[in-house]
Amino acid sequence: MKTKQLSSKQLIALVLILIGAVSSIFGITGLTKSSSEDPYESRNGIVMVYATVYDNEGNSEAGMGTGWAIGTPGQPIQYIVTNGHVVNKAYTYPRYDSSLYGGEIDVFFSAAENDYVKAKVVYFSPQEEKDIAILQLPSPTDKRTALTLRDSGDIKIGDTAYALGYPGNSSQRQDFVTYDIDDITITRGIISKRTTTSFSTYEAFQMDVSIAPGNSGGPLVDEKGNVIGINVAGAIDPNTGLSLGMNYAIIINELTKILDVERIPYTFSGSGFSLFHGPGSAVLLLLGILLIAAGTFFFWKERKAAASVTNSRSGLGDGLANGSASGLNGNPVHSGAAGSSSAHAILRGMTGNYAGQSFDLLKGKVTIGRDPAFCNIVYEKSTPGISSRHCQLSYNPGEGCFVLTDLGSSYETFLGNGKKLAPNVPEKLYAGDTFFLCDPSNRFLVAKE
Repeated sequence: MKTKQLSSKQLIALVLILIGAVSSIFGITGLTKSSSEDPYESRNGIVMVYATVYDNEGNSEAGMGTGWAIGTPGQPIQYIVTNGHVVNKAYTYPRYDSSLYGGEIDVFFSAAENDYVKAKVVYFSPQEEKDIAILQLPSPTDKRTALTLRDSGDIKIGDTAYALGYPGNSSQRQDFVTYDIDDITITRGIISKRTTTSFSTYEAFQMDVSIAPGNSGGPLVDEKGNVIGINVAGAIDPNTGLSLGMNYAIIINELTKILDVERIPYTFSGSGFSLFHGPGSAVLLLLGILLIAAGTFFFWKERKAAASVTNSRSGLGDGLANGSASGLNGNPVHSGAAGSSSAHAILRGMTGNYAGQSFDLLKGKVTIGRDPAFCNIVYEKSTPGISSRHCQLSYNPGEGCFVLTDLGSSYETFLGNGKKLAPNVPEKLYAGDTFFLCDPSNRFLVAKE
C-alpha cells in the first residue's frame, strides 16, 4: 500500500492553522477573563434590591437585599441575581390576587442619586426550595459589570471567601446611606463545610464569613473576585439574637443549572489562567482567525491540485458512520451514561396523596393522572385539579437531567417557581427541583439518591 505524503506547502498550511488555533485560544481566554482581579473589584457588579408589596387600601411593606450582575465581562448587563426571599412578597402576592395586591422591585445603582430602574422577575424559587430569583432590567446598562463564576467543584474546605453586600446592621449605623458601590461592605472568612440544609433543597457552603440581613442575595467570592456562592442565611442564637458564626451561601452550581435552563448568559472563570487580556486579546483572536482561514485555504487548494482522482464518496464522507462512537445521528456520547453512577433518580411526593412516597425513575417513565389504564401514579377520579392524563416524567442519564411534560392537562402543570408548562413541550429539571399539578397541594420533588 502506497503512503501519501504531505507536500511542503501543505505542511506550511498546517503550521499556519496550528499557530492560528493557539492565538485564538489565548485571545478568547483573555476576552473572557474576569474584569475583577480581587474581591474589592467585585463591588462593580453589585446593586441594592428594594422590593415593595402594597394592597388596595394603601398599606405597604418593603424589604431590601443585595443583587449582582451576570453576563459577559466588558459587555452591558441586563440580569441580576438575588435571593428568592428578598423579592418573595412583591412577586408572589400579586400573583395570588392581582385585584388586591401590587408589587414593585427596584434595582438601585445609587440611592443617593435616586438612580434606579424597575426590574421584572424572570425566574423565582421560594426560600424553602432554591431561594434564587433572577431579575431582568428594562434594557442593558453599563452602570455595573458582570461578575464571573467559579465552578463549585473547585472549592475546597478551608478556602478563603468574601461576602459583599449591604448588611442592614452596618447600613443602619451610617449617618447617610447611599447604597452605591462605595457603600458596599466586605467581610472575610473561610469555607467550613459543604452541606445540604434542612430548611431548603439547595446545596450550600457553611462558612464563618459574617453576613447579616441585607447581605441576602449578594455574592460570595474567592480571592480573585470570582463568584462561588450566593449569600443566603445566618444562624442566630434565639436567646441573645447574636450570630452563631454558622452562615450559609448557596453553591454557584445551583445557579448555573437554572441559567442553562432559562438560557441566560453567564461567564465561568475556568482556571483563571490568561496571558493576555484587554485590547491585546482582540488582536490575538483576529490574528488567529486569519491564520486559520489562510492555512485552511492553502491546504485544500494544494490538496485539490495534487489530487488525481475526484473523491466520489457521498453521505457521511470522512466523518464517523451513523451509530459509531460519536453517538446515534452524530450526537456526542455523554460521559454520564446509564450505569456510570450509583445514584438513583427518584420522584418524591411532597404534598397531597403521595406525600413522603418515592418512585424509582430508572425503571422507566412515570405518568401521573386519574386514568389507571394509562398512568402508573394514579389519583382517585374525584381528586380535584388532576386530569386523567396530567403529566409525564422521565430521567435522561446521558444529560443527568429529568424531563417533565404536561400532557395537555385541563388543570395545567407548574414548576416550583410558578412557571406554567406549555402542553406537550418537554421541560428539563435537575435534582432538587420541584413541580406541582394544578396547585402546590400536589407537589413533587425530583432527586438523586
